[in-house]
Order: sequence, then C-alpha cells, then structure tokens
Amino acid sequence: MLDDIHDIRPPMMTGLDPVLVRWLLWVAGAMVLCALVILVVRYWLKKRKNKTQEALALPLLSPYETAVRDLERCMADFGHHAKIFYFELGRIVKTYVSGTFQINCSEMTSQEMARAVKSLRFLDTGLKTELIRFQDQCDPIRYMPPDAHTSLDAGRMQQDLALAGSLVARIEQIIADGATREESEDA
Repeated sequence: MLDDIHDIRPPMMTGLDPVLVRWLLWVAGAMVLCALVILVVRYWLKKRKNKTQEALALPLLSPYETAVRDLERCMADFGHHAKIFYFELGRIVKTYVSGTFQINCSEMTSQEMARAVKSLRFLDTGLKTELIRFQDQCDPIRYMPPDAHTSLDAGRMQQDLALAGSLVARIEQIIADGATREESEDA
C-alpha cells in the first residue's frame, strides 16, 4: 500500500529561463548601443570629410576679389529694384572694409561704420569722407518706406555702382602702395 504513494515532484520549468532572458536583453542592448556609436562616428567622419573637401574645393578669395566679383553681379542681379540694389551695394562695401581692415562693419550702422572708418590711420581723409558719404547717400534709398516708389534712374544706380567700385579700387591701391613701401623699407 505504501508503495502506491509517490513523493510530489519538484516544479518543472516551462518557457524561457529568466536568467537567459536577462542576458539576451543585455546583449541586444549592447549591440544596439554599438550600432548607434558606429553610426554617430560614421556621420561625424563623413561630415568632417565633406567640410575638408569643401574647404579645399573653394579657393579663398581676397576681400578685393570678392568685392569686384560681387560688384560685377550687382547691377545685373538687382538693377530692377532700387532698395535691394542699394542694400547689396552697401553690403559689398561693408564686407570689403570689414575684410580689409579687420573691423566688423557688416553688423554696424552707417554711423558706427563712419566712426570706425575715421579711426583708420592709413587712409587719407578725402577717401574716408567719400566712403562715409557713399554710405550716407545709400541710406535714404535703403530705408525708404515700402510704399514709396522703389525704382530709381538706372543712370544714378550705375554711377553709384561705379563709385563703389572706385572706392574699393582706391582703397586697394593704397594698401598695395603701403605694402610696397614697407617692403622697400625692410630691404
């Protein structure tokens, strides 16, 4: 009779082992993390490589070359709308002065630029005055009300374009003469 009684069997494991599941989750998380790190590194290297290629592909132009190029395009691109034309003309001159004299004229008002230009010691007074007067004569057109008639005489626009080119060329000539003078003094 007692032979018929058997002891209770221990519980049997069914399904997945929790320890195994935990290890699988850790391995999967580590793989996802590695994949993210690899993708970020590849993206960063590709971006860095593109910047290097762009820097090598684009030759750096001097402020004078940039100004001459932009002045040549100015009348053709913006000649039909006076406000845009004079904003662009002022931007070109300010960018040239900024690049040449290492002052940030691009962010300055015309009055702030006038003070900065007056402090330049190697430009003659006449050229400084012309540069300031040029910016002052462009301001009323740049800042005229939107409902005002914005087309000006093409002759005046052409004259102002020529004046801007003349100012840039004269400043560049003064800088070239100063460099030549310094070289001859050093020799």
